[in-house]
Amino acid sequence: MSQPRAILIVPEGRLVPPLDSFASEAEVTVVRTAEEFRAALPGAEILFLNDFRTRLLREVGPGDLKWIHTSSIGVDVLLTHEIVDSDIVVSNSRGVCERPIAEWILGVIVMFAKDLRRTVELQLERRWLHRETEPILGRKVLVVGPGPVGQETVLLLRGAGMDVTVVGRTARIDDRLGEIHAFSELDALLDDVDDVVLTLPLTEETRGLFNRERFARMRKGARLVNVGRGAVIAEDDLLDAIDSGHLAGAALDVFEQEPLPVEHPFWSRPTILVSPHASGDLVGWRGRVAECFAANLRKWKAGEPLNDVVDLTRMGVTAG
Repeated sequence: MSQPRAILIVPEGRLVPPLDSFASEAEVTVVRTAEEFRAALPGAEILFLNDFRTRLLREVGPGDLKWIHTSSIGVDVLLTHEIVDSDIVVSNSRGVCERPIAEWILGVIVMFAKDLRRTVELQLERRWLHRETEPILGRKVLVVGPGPVGQETVLLLRGAGMDVTVVGRTARIDDRLGEIHAFSELDALLDDVDDVVLTLPLTEETRGLFNRERFARMRKGARLVNVGRGAVIAEDDLLDAIDSGHLAGAALDVFEQEPLPVEHPFWSRPTILVSPHASGDLVGWRGRVAECFAANLRKWKAGEPLNDVVDLTRMGVTAG
């Protein structure tokens, strides 16, 4: 019996993930460019997507693919009419990055509250300067986006003694998180928190969700953490809020343009932490993602329901 044909999209210049766990289960073609993708599509049923920034699916289209598995939790590159309105099954790699991202969020909140960045700077200057810092216990945090990353973040921050409020698309009571407020309540909640943490996917509803007006609603001295997608915030408006002193700082792991251009003003702001979209990348993560795909590939071949299927219709379509 012939093996199914699978395409593996990998960014140019990046390592191919370990293939050992599934190389014998499918005929795999690695592609990096539009030309390679277009040539590999005829007859291919499966796409293993290892590039969360790829534009190949928008430029070339999905062809006759029947299943797409992403190495990331986010699926915004798949939110095209051709895919959302099709019968293509989409699954992602849950369980790999959620806890590491939550740990990164906890780390940057502690870093800012305890002024650790300044401590390192003073050490390099050989300066002994006593300072007071902010508490973690009872710190008020608003987590916007109760998906897998948001859930892990809420539970970890609460475990560290923080007072965490959660906002999602709709109001509801969650078994793990308790009360979730609706987006419509967001503005009323912003002025009563020390930190706002964004764990949102990029959709038409969330694009530019945090703009000049919402930054102004945040209390003076609050901080922003974004691990969702860069376009969820209006970057120029965030810069204005930082430069005016209204916001005390921001930790950003995602940006509208990645890699962040060297001339971007975020680099030069001492109260902005720039992280290269790496908050979830623990040592060995590529192997764990490959194992997620391999497990689903075996299910696919056996005709069994796949793990971690994503309903794209609930997210809609995004513009290029």
